[in-house]
This record gives sequence, C-alpha cells and structure tokens, in this order.
Amino acid sequence: MPAPERVLYAEDGWSWAWIFAAPLFCLAAALFEVVTGAPVHWLMLTVCAIASALCHGVMIAATRVHGHVRLTETTYTQGTEDVELDRVAEVLPLPADGDPEASWETARTLGELRQVPRRRRSVGLRLDTGGEVRAWARDAPALHAALESAVGEGRA
Repeated sequence: MPAPERVLYAEDGWSWAWIFAAPLFCLAAALFEVVTGAPVHWLMLTVCAIASALCHGVMIAATRVHGHVRLTETTYTQGTEDVELDRVAEVLPLPADGDPEASWETARTLGELRQVPRRRRSVGLRLDTGGEVRAWARDAPALHAALESAVGEGRA
C-alpha cells in the first residue's frame, strides 16, 4: 500500500459538532422554563431540536463535500474535482486592492459550485491547456503560497 501523501493545505467545510447547536439551544430553553417555573414545552422543543439537527446535518454534509479543499504534493482537490498539479502551468498573482479585474477572476470555478462561496477568496491558476480557472479558500493567501510552493517543487 502506498504511503499517504503529505497534505500542504486543507479545509474540510463545517464541523459535525455544529449539528448539536440547535438541540443545545432547545435544552437551554427547557432549562430556562424549568428554572422560571413556566410550563415546559417538551414536545415543541423536542420537535424543534430534531428538525434543526436534521437541517444542520444536510448543510454540514453539503459543505463537507462541496467546500472541501485539499492540496497534496501531486493533487489539488476542490469539492469533487481533482486537478493534478502536473496540469497547472502557473499560479497567477493575487490581485492587489485597486487593480483592474484580472482575466482569471471571471474564469470557471473549480468544483461543482458556480461561484466562489461567501467569505472565500479565489486564486487564479493557468492550466497546461492555456485555460484559466479559479481555486478558492477561506485563506486565499495561504492557499496561494501553498500552490506556488507545490507547483514550483513539481517543476524542479
């Protein structure tokens, strides 16, 4: 069995711990009702806790699939799309504030999402075909540095 590749950059989407957020708030509401002597709405709080946990579960699963970013020494993974680093000809420079829009900023986004998600920034890549694509991450400068390093090492 081959040794696992070293991960140079990773984002996994939301943590599964968030699935407990709504049930914990419902438990806090029940405790508040007990402490204040108000009638406790057990059925409604239970229904809300379960429904909210199910909705959170769907959103968490989606972010863990579509928001998954992983860079290894040979592959960049964005959501369900893998790009071999051998295919990356160049990591394009990040735009500075006030610069005109670069050509890669309107290029196709890697993965199956149509746009870069909120609170994420993109990094431009030029492929060996000459086409440009957008990778994206929460910490775009860190992803940019990791991609430059990985693509540069592959060329050396």
